[in-house]
Amino acid sequence: MTKKVLYIIIGIIFGAIISIISAEMIEHTSDINFCSSCHSMKGVSESYLLDVHGGNSKHAVKAKCADCHLPHNNVTNYLITKGYTGAKDVLGEIFWAESFDWVKNLENRQEFTYSSGCLKCHDIENMKYEIPKAFIAHKDFREGKVRSCVECHEHVGHKNIKNFLTINKEEK
Repeated sequence: MTKKVLYIIIGIIFGAIISIISAEMIEHTSDINFCSSCHSMKGVSESYLLDVHGGNSKHAVKAKCADCHLPHNNVTNYLITKGYTGAKDVLGEIFWAESFDWVKNLENRQEFTYSSGCLKCHDIENMKYEIPKAFIAHKDFREGKVRSCVECHEHVGHKNIKNFLTINKEEK
């Protein structure tokens, strides 16, 4: 075996190990256990657990935080957004979480909630046959008049979130 072949084999093994570690790290930092470990996410996680997508339903899919709060249009965008969001959240927890207006931030939900996550599970085209009323209700979204799912489904994923954010703010 030549040195060149040995280096290629070592490179492949090293690349596979780095890929597996990265995939595990991404998976373990994408759910409520990790996200709610920050004090500022307490109210957010409590309202999530009461929602159908937080596991409070036998029939709905339980979504992870990253399912809704990271884009799913391509891997590069997913990883860049995850890195940016993670860094921003850590800095926010350290420097401005106590003074941040979480309720007012809900007005910006389109900036941190991605329709591509909804569309992974909710196939709007198949609604035509399965749930005709829902298909008709999503006409403006299909035509691009409504840009984001959260324009209409304002608090999807977090039941009564304003109550939890207000309560947590009052506790301070």
